[in-house]
Amino acid sequence: MIYYKLTHKYRLIDHIEFKTIGIYSSSENAKKAIEFLKEKEGFRDTKEGFKIKKVIKILKPKLLDKTFWIDGFETYQYVENINKKIVCDKTISLMKHFSFLIKDYDFKYEKIELGDLRDENGKLWFYGPFNCYSFYNDYICINFMNLVQRQDWYITITKELSKDQIYIKNGQPIDDKYCYNWSLLSTTIKNEVENNKSIFGNLISK
Repeated sequence: MIYYKLTHKYRLIDHIEFKTIGIYSSSENAKKAIEFLKEKEGFRDTKEGFKIKKVIKILKPKLLDKTFWIDGFETYQYVENINKKIVCDKTISLMKHFSFLIKDYDFKYEKIELGDLRDENGKLWFYGPFNCYSFYNDYICINFMNLVQRQDWYITITKELSKDQIYIKNGQPIDDKYCYNWSLLSTTIKNEVENNKSIFGNLISK
């Protein structure tokens, strides 16, 4: 069957930033997604980067007509130093959604710089910054991992706070639908904590 893939790309200093926005059942739905996104942060400065392409798939895509990057994205700030290090701290954005864990349930918070993204054998997958933002207590740790240059997010749950990216990545994964919809994730977590004292089946206390 024929579907319509919506992507977005723009040049960032010395490389191309590429995002898959979604796969749609019609070109009209893809165009509606562009209209929705084009005034969002990041997209409004790079409106020419949207592209719709026909694709053929035997199976119906699992997330058909699902639009990602609904909150837009942050452009990157380059610091003028020898490494041209990228600065992109998501603490404020995370606190807007998950500060209740700290205020109401005595969680702690820590941002950890994990360096480059590597596999379990130490082989380089992608250059950093690769940051982890963790909400944790003595029983559970929720890890928000962000590969800054790609703006990819991975969320896992581990038993404890760690600076070992392999340990963090091997934690209990959270469904992709929550990774870019923090409002939904915060509501889901809040409901489970209030009703069951747990987060995705993991107790937050004895």
